[in-house]
Amino acid sequence: MASKPELLHNQAADEIGQDFLFAYQRAVLLTLQRQGFLNEMQCRNCVQKLEEQTRNTGKSKSVKE
Repeated sequence: MASKPELLHNQAADEIGQDFLFAYQRAVLLTLQRQGFLNEMQCRNCVQKLEEQTRNTGKSKSVKE
């Protein structure tokens, strides 16, 4: 079984990973909008869905703990 500092370290790394994934996905969406593949409304809707997904992922992890 992992010690408490190891568990906290793993949690922090996971949160950083989720933040990075969100930022990366958002950057891809903004690039697609700039290149004309998505209009402003489509991009905004996609970013909102990403934000909801990120919030829901955070809630489900806190429930598991």
